Amino acid sequence: MCEEIEGDVLLFLTGQEEIEEACKRIKREIDNLGPEIGELKCIPLYSTLPPNLQQRIFEAAPANKANGAIGRKVVVSTNIAETSLTIDGVVFVIDTGFAKQKVYNPRIRVESLLVSPISKASAQQRAGRAGRTKPGKCFRLYTESAFKTEMQENTYPEILRSNL
Repeated sequence: MCEEIEGDVLLFLTGQEEIEEACKRIKREIDNLGPEIGELKCIPLYSTLPPNLQQRIFEAAPANKANGAIGRKVVVSTNIAETSLTIDGVVFVIDTGFAKQKVYNPRIRVESLLVSPISKASAQQRAGRAGRTKPGKCFRLYTESAFKTEMQENTYPEILRSNL
């Protein structure tokens, strides 16, 4: 991934289990690549993570190696990182195009969390997380056609998706 460009990565996933599994897989892959690549620190971020562990996103990335290999911090997050905070050093955003949203079904009177596509506004917010402090790049894991034709302009307000 853009080996010659320094900077950290922000990856958007949908929930705690998916995030923890992704961090394990990323660490395993990095360990298998050998010592000649830069060190990578993978940090999960989701709402139920204890505050002291959430604060780890503000730690510095690992130092670059003497051979020039770039050290990176990878923050793997829910949409909690979409609008509420700025993580210095993030140059790359990877947007899967999905988030968990609270929905209420009045017919059966049940409120649940469903994984659903994000809106265009959310996609723009996520892309805007890259390059806050220097130029950045967003990798969207969906097609331009899906963005233009399948995504809603804005996310429905939670009050319209909740049991009042």
